Amino acid sequence: MIVKVCTGKSCASRFSPYILKRLLAEKAKYDTKNISVVGESVCQGSCKTWPVIVLDTVLSDRMDPIKASIIYLEALRKK
Repeated sequence: MIVKVCTGKSCASRFSPYILKRLLAEKAKYDTKNISVVGESVCQGSCKTWPVIVLDTVLSDRMDPIKASIIYLEALRKK
């Protein structure tokens, strides 16, 4: 499972650093099998609906740290 947090200019101005920090903390705490990769991505072209995360190939917009964490943990439980 690959999770990328957009760190383009628009997303970075609106929670993406906090989203990335939270997802990395969730990974450290809950991904005991080490089945996910969490990192940054370049601009995803969804600047009007920022900030965005990409989980595998699915783009989710209008994220905040809590929503991103919920999406990540639900996907992790399914693995």
